Amino acid sequence: MSGGRDVRIQTVQVLRGALEHRGETSLDSLAVSIRLLRYGDVPELPRPGDRLIDVLIITKNEEANIGFCLAALHGWTRKIFVVDSGSTDRTREIVESTEAQFVHHDWAGYAAQKNWALNNLPFEADWTLIIDADEVVTPALRAEIEAVLAKGVDEVPESAFYLNRLFYFLNRPIRNCGYFPSWNLRLFKRGTAQYEDRAVHEHMVVDGEVAYLEEPMIHDDRRGMEHSIAKHNSYSSLEAQEILRGREAAGPPASGLESSFFGNALQRRRWFKQKIYHLLPAPWLFRFLYMYVWRRGFLDGSTGLRFSLFISAYEFLISLKIRELRLNRAPRLPKPMDPALPSKDLPVTVVVPVLNEEKNLPACLSRLGRFAKVVVVDSGSTDRTCEIAAEHGAEVVDFRWNGQFPKKRNWVLRNHEFDTPWILFLDADEYVTEDFCDELAARLPETPHDGMWLSYHNYFMGRYLRHGTAFTKLALIRTGSGEYERIDEERWSHLDMEVHEHPVLQGSTGKIAASIDHDDYKGLESYISKHNEYSSWEAKRYSKLVEDGGAGQSYFTRRQRWKYGAIRRWWLAPGYFLVSYFLRFGLLDGFPGFGFALLKWIYFFQIRLKIIELENARDEPPPSVG
Repeated sequence: MSGGRDVRIQTVQVLRGALEHRGETSLDSLAVSIRLLRYGDVPELPRPGDRLIDVLIITKNEEANIGFCLAALHGWTRKIFVVDSGSTDRTREIVESTEAQFVHHDWAGYAAQKNWALNNLPFEADWTLIIDADEVVTPALRAEIEAVLAKGVDEVPESAFYLNRLFYFLNRPIRNCGYFPSWNLRLFKRGTAQYEDRAVHEHMVVDGEVAYLEEPMIHDDRRGMEHSIAKHNSYSSLEAQEILRGREAAGPPASGLESSFFGNALQRRRWFKQKIYHLLPAPWLFRFLYMYVWRRGFLDGSTGLRFSLFISAYEFLISLKIRELRLNRAPRLPKPMDPALPSKDLPVTVVVPVLNEEKNLPACLSRLGRFAKVVVVDSGSTDRTCEIAAEHGAEVVDFRWNGQFPKKRNWVLRNHEFDTPWILFLDADEYVTEDFCDELAARLPETPHDGMWLSYHNYFMGRYLRHGTAFTKLALIRTGSGEYERIDEERWSHLDMEVHEHPVLQGSTGKIAASIDHDDYKGLESYISKHNEYSSWEAKRYSKLVEDGGAGQSYFTRRQRWKYGAIRRWWLAPGYFLVSYFLRFGLLDGFPGFGFALLKWIYFFQIRLKIIELENARDEPPPSVG
């Protein structure tokens, strides 16, 4: 037993060294080390000449994971190739501080990137192991792999082995939900395997027999929920394209695994997903029932429920994006303003904050002919945003956030010289209507208020939503009457613009009855990406409010007080859906009404997951290594 204990001690020491290199010296950062030690004893470290295995790891911005991954491979592998597609964090620095070889290769796609590495890098060992940066080989799995390596390569009848993975979600293992065991073909004899040509969820095509190794490796992505949601957003877009391509294909794929009802288990599963699964009335509901009920996700407790809902939300995104691809709509340009209407008769400066808004901005600016002035505040767009603004006669102002107060809207209020009595903040995907402009012309000269609440109606999946829950913003303010609430977020926010903050004004506020249209032409992937950032901001703000004992809420609106009182509750997400879809008659808008209400459910669910993630990071006791 002493040999196994020595190796466990060496494992912790190596992990500690990797962490210290990253500047993480607290025992909290050794949580993954402790997980590694759950799986028992392993043999002594082999001599360098006995190392018969090379390793491939694909990375981009993996500084949170790569140290743990490499530490578990230390001392028993021959060469480790880390193929990176342009990390901007400390991934390269961490890799180059170890025995691993860092190789840059521009991103070619999930399968193509790995195939390039297998075909172009000097793999010379008898065996090759492919592992993700967020995966860790446990001592028990290492022992099982070394038992294979101990035999002569010709004595092993199998060409490849499937490895098992144990997922961690919100710091808890998922042992049910259909995710354990989770088999992936990762270990193979050199030159016997390649990845199929597939955009996402690619599989290996092996020349020869395969077998299974029982001991699991740990899959635990330390980059957090925001990264996982971003990955699901990207994967769901690729998956939707693959499913449509699979349905439309007349014959077998040019390369890779053919989907077939009469094939092996993998081919049957792919056939079902391409031909049947997303034709079901509610595949995301089917997925939830399969994971939580049929595959006994309830045995994983509340984590099993959250994980089942999280994966079901991913399936819903795939279904939505399939519909979006089928719709393939051209941008629905708003009805042009009547040229007979007065020009610049509204004493309002419109401020449009932008970043890469070339798809939305033309329609937005085309509606602003009646406003005295238009200012476009740009944060470094790399598309034609600034050119479009200039073409429409708008003043373009450059803004670069330094990570501190003020952010974009407050910066404009403090630094721009306004010569109109009113300021309207308008996003590039918002479009004023003639009724809205007429109401401003009638009410602004006489109103005693310092601000006006505005209503917005949504377009979704090409349809105007007449029902459901409309949203409101305090976005029209009298010049000099106040500014947006100031929040101390230098340590946790990366949003350069006020999103869900409200202006804090000196006087009273009123309401404009006519609505503004809201329609993001950039599509679902952009919508989900923005709300991923927004949900992170909301979770961090809630945690900060809890940490400060509720300080800073004196200027909250009634809506804000209610929101932050309920945002941690389990019932908020389904409650919002029920109110929007049933009580506010969103069901009368057909599937777009359902889809929009369910996306809002997912949004509030994501906020709660991120709050729980922050609580776990704060409340988890330091592990002991004794």
